[in-house]
Amino acid sequence: MYLDRVCTFHTGVSLEVSTESIRAMIEDATERERFFELVQIKRPEDLYPHLSVIVLHGADGLMVRRSRWAREIRQDVLAGTPVSYECFRKLFWRDIDEVDSDGDEWHRYFGGEGFSDEIAGLLDKVRAAQRALQRSNDVLIRMNWDFLSRAIFPKDKPAF
Repeated sequence: MYLDRVCTFHTGVSLEVSTESIRAMIEDATERERFFELVQIKRPEDLYPHLSVIVLHGADGLMVRRSRWAREIRQDVLAGTPVSYECFRKLFWRDIDEVDSDGDEWHRYFGGEGFSDEIAGLLDKVRAAQRALQRSNDVLIRMNWDFLSRAIFPKDKPAF
């Protein structure tokens, strides 16, 4: 309902949140090309940099209504090219008392349990690919897993 499907808002905007990059990463990791990138995904928020948004319909009106926040991605959205999910969701920042039908729809679609459930399902697919790599017979992949199991990344350290 949310990922890799067209979502149509009442405001006339149709968009798709694509997981194509994550699917390609999973496929490429078995060839050792994107192994480290895949291994570093541990939490739902680690998936966001790999999601993209494509506005399929209503981009002109959306850019007019979101002009305060759209400077960096305006051209890509209008051209129908993929924009990073992290940049796109910044379009829906607003003042608390502002009337914002686009923001209301965005938060209804992507701020709820359904979207969180799909992200959790996507994370499960990434974890399954990680487990498959752990069981690999490839010596280089096994050596990399051994190294990474001992490595501590800054975001993995506790704050206190």
